[in-house]
Amino acid sequence: MTETASSAIRKSGRTRRRIDYAALNESHKIQELNKHPHIEQFEKFSKEQQTPLKELVCLVGGVEEEEGEARSHYDENGEFTDAQLQKLVNDTKLLKPILIRGANPRVPATYNARMKVTFEIPQYGIEEVTAKVGPERKVPVMDVMTQNNSPRWDMKRWCEYFLLDGPARDKIRNVISLEISDTELGGEITVPKVVTDMDLVLKLFENDPALADLLESNGVFPPKVRKYILMSVAGSYTDFHIDFAGTSVYYSPLSGHKQFILIPPVHRNLEAYKKWCLSDEQNNVWFPSLLKPLTGRDKDRMHASGVPDAYLNNGFVVDILPGDLLLLPSMWIHAVYTKQDSIIIGGNFLNLLSLESHLQTYKIEVATRVNDQFKFPNFVKFVWLIAYYLMSSSSSDLPPDAFQRRCFQNLVQFLKEQWAYVSSPKREQREKTAVAKIKNAIPNKIIGDVAPFLRRLDVWLASLGETEEPAPAVKRRRLQ
Repeated sequence: MTETASSAIRKSGRTRRRIDYAALNESHKIQELNKHPHIEQFEKFSKEQQTPLKELVCLVGGVEEEEGEARSHYDENGEFTDAQLQKLVNDTKLLKPILIRGANPRVPATYNARMKVTFEIPQYGIEEVTAKVGPERKVPVMDVMTQNNSPRWDMKRWCEYFLLDGPARDKIRNVISLEISDTELGGEITVPKVVTDMDLVLKLFENDPALADLLESNGVFPPKVRKYILMSVAGSYTDFHIDFAGTSVYYSPLSGHKQFILIPPVHRNLEAYKKWCLSDEQNNVWFPSLLKPLTGRDKDRMHASGVPDAYLNNGFVVDILPGDLLLLPSMWIHAVYTKQDSIIIGGNFLNLLSLESHLQTYKIEVATRVNDQFKFPNFVKFVWLIAYYLMSSSSSDLPPDAFQRRCFQNLVQFLKEQWAYVSSPKREQREKTAVAKIKNAIPNKIIGDVAPFLRRLDVWLASLGETEEPAPAVKRRRLQ
């Protein structure tokens, strides 16, 4: 989720120097002590933005939308429906952020009656949220200054803190990783239909009852990553991150005002991100300062190769308001600033359109030594299971052949790399922990022995044909 469980806590395991931000402020005023030092740079970044938002994201509704462009988004009745949203996702291959203004009818102050996207997110205040989540529910509360979680918080204590006036709050605190699927509130939330339709993990459990029974009988259950509630007080800041496993995200505020800086996942930006994550100065460095300026020649070359306009920059700011629905694509690097006390519902999902990016992000997580507790739950196991599911699914459930073949080739190659890694006797002696972890992730009771399974995958790939695939609009790994 953009700023959900996979965000602020997404740090590498490398030991790095602790920064005493308060010591940077000689005046020692409370309001300055509670202002994260990157917020000033965030605000400066926002003021310098010149490119119109409609050129950077797929924008539906709102004052920024131009009438001529708007017509293509709506159906013959002038409405933006699930079918229109799915078409937008398919046309863009979910490479470009999609922002729908006024999408939530449960937020009447901003609702645009032309928006007919299927989802259910009721608008509650903090006291109603507390009652429906449970006052005793433990809550992971982040100290914004350190970007670390604070212990011994429950919803009752958090509600009391959230209701305080700004000056009465001892610190700026933020809740971004509270999953609520098993609560009363979670039961009232319906994830956007387009998300449910794309969610690969959900397909394992809902499209094939026999497979679902087999998974559950072997102790495999859906990870709880689909329904998070975020509760952020004004001044909260979450530093730059990529959501775990490069999951795509849906994000819909019920109140407040959030700002995102979104940085495209081109090669040069991802390389800078890896170095930044491994630096012991990570907390003290403004990530955008590490990005090389894009020259006119760079932009011309990228544009000529079919790169979307949203990628021809080193980041841009998006304001997310109550009732909006944001779909954030896989692997985008982003930071989040809270301008007003905010309550948001969001969630993460793996999808076939972004499969290559999910696998690439996992490799980035390994390279930057992200702790397991901050990764997508059982990601490697689910990759094996996704391959098993896709191989046994009908082609009608899959994207067009040319694109699906590219996705599947990357998937099979990833699994072969995993198996080759653990099959090396020398490596097993030198890296026992890593090898054991990968072996334990292989669901042998479901897929059978690995070598025959990989051979079946090769046969399946060959059966898809050798049709020449046109180069996709964006090959993230090759963009410079």
